[in-house]
Amino acid sequence: MHLVAAGLSFRSAPISVRERAVVPESEANRLLRYLVGHCGLRGAAVLSTCNRTEFYVSCPTTALADEVRPRLALYLDPVDDGEIGQHLFELRDAEAIRHMLRVAGGLESMVVGEAQVLGQFRDAHQVAREAGTLDARLDYVMRRAVTAGKRVRTETAVGRRAGTIADAAVEIARELGGGLRDRGVLVLGAGTMSTLAAQRLHEAGARLMIASRGGGSAVTLAASLAGGAVAIADPVAAAADVDLMICSTNSGAPVLRAADVAAMQDRRGHRPLGIVDIAVPRDVEAAAASVAGVTLVDVDAVGDRIAGATGRQHVALAEATAVIEAEVAHAIAVMGERDTAGPTIGALVRHAEAMRRREVERALARMPAVDSATAERIQQLTRSIVSKLLHAPISHLRDFADDPGVALTLRDAFDLDTPDAVAGETGESNAVAS
Repeated sequence: MHLVAAGLSFRSAPISVRERAVVPESEANRLLRYLVGHCGLRGAAVLSTCNRTEFYVSCPTTALADEVRPRLALYLDPVDDGEIGQHLFELRDAEAIRHMLRVAGGLESMVVGEAQVLGQFRDAHQVAREAGTLDARLDYVMRRAVTAGKRVRTETAVGRRAGTIADAAVEIARELGGGLRDRGVLVLGAGTMSTLAAQRLHEAGARLMIASRGGGSAVTLAASLAGGAVAIADPVAAAADVDLMICSTNSGAPVLRAADVAAMQDRRGHRPLGIVDIAVPRDVEAAAASVAGVTLVDVDAVGDRIAGATGRQHVALAEATAVIEAEVAHAIAVMGERDTAGPTIGALVRHAEAMRRREVERALARMPAVDSATAERIQQLTRSIVSKLLHAPISHLRDFADDPGVALTLRDAFDLDTPDAVAGETGESNAVAS
């Protein structure tokens, strides 16, 4: 059994390649079902953001693991020009686990430590769960990754100091406009990143205009800024009032063509116009950069500008890396034990006995008048109940000792790998594993 992480990220592919490989949320369910139902994979999940399109899959054989990368290249690049395949990366087993935990922890993000990716990773896990494409192994690693991401956010300075791509976009807009106060700034889009950008721009005193493809969401976002913004329907018509633009829709094609930007410049008398496009696929056609007076900055250029800030976080990054490595070691150790029935039976028995012992001790503490003979009968009774309750799952484990998925499922069902469960397994085990 192999765990494989494969795909594209801003580290391996430019935006011109990444935008071709985006998997819309509306297509994710169908794609995951195809991978599991027709490609022989045990589990599959996909994470598609402005920085990456990555697949996390569980393969029952090495031969199937070898097919993951070429299959993805074929799916993501149906015209078969080979460009996407050249940029695909692949990691297996321990390295795949490490990568998934680092992604959820924000350590593989363009803005190191940014919080949005943890929610995106959690959403990817939920989409795979709803699609029915999570096997026990992949489910465990993705849940462990979310836990690791939370620890990075709460226990290290990386999470506390990190900004977002939207923050970086606002700072670049500030540079392009020579400030933001009283500047006319058009925010194209009304999703998460657009909202974050709009809030920062509002705080900086910009004259905000919001436009979105649906229209209604722009009105809602503008209203949420307490009169500090107006919703507009046509960016070209409003061009005379625009000094800067920040674009972040989820459109699958450019929202503004080069001709649209040229029309805007005609209305503006070709005075300087700064556009920061953080959408993937891009909202503004790349050719718009050649329009007179336009400075167009895409998400990769944003990443280049903020890369230097990462170098000032050495201590915080070391803290976060230590958290991730500890979680990776724990995950690998647990998975090695989870793949066989024997260790799982032992863990189940110890967990049940620890729980039985705690509850008996609490009950006896409330009954100080109970004599030793009665106390011993209570001990024997509860041991017998535990033994009978464990008989069926233990028999099932023994009957399917060659199927690691059974052990994985039972460990999940009884929470055998949570810190409380592991801590409760210390001490002598007296339960009878019948």
